Amino acid sequence: MEEETSLVSADAVEHDAVEYTYLTLPPDRALRSCIGLVVAGLAARARIGIAGLEEAVELLESRHSMEGPTRYRFSLKDDGLVADVEEEVPNVDLSDGETGGTSGADSWRTVVEMVS
Repeated sequence: MEEETSLVSADAVEHDAVEYTYLTLPPDRALRSCIGLVVAGLAARARIGIAGLEEAVELLESRHSMEGPTRYRFSLKDDGLVADVEEEVPNVDLSDGETGGTSGADSWRTVVEMVS
């Protein structure tokens, strides 16, 4: 198994007229603080106060997986910050209702919404 060479990647991508910033963290507890840096920077950019910032970071850190890379997606919308976490969509066999692994598709779950 080949290890990823870049520990943290962040880039902005425009999708449906909303600009997203992505953060990918490998399964390393020492890198969890990167989440707080990104959230604090984006909250400052959106001019959001610090109330609730610590709780938001703790919630996002709790979604960090130790089994594989975790992808986060951040956006600034309507004077607020939205943070999503990528989840794999289970592959469901509709004939008997049992899951058969994952489909490989990604789904984003909104975990934090902060407004000014």
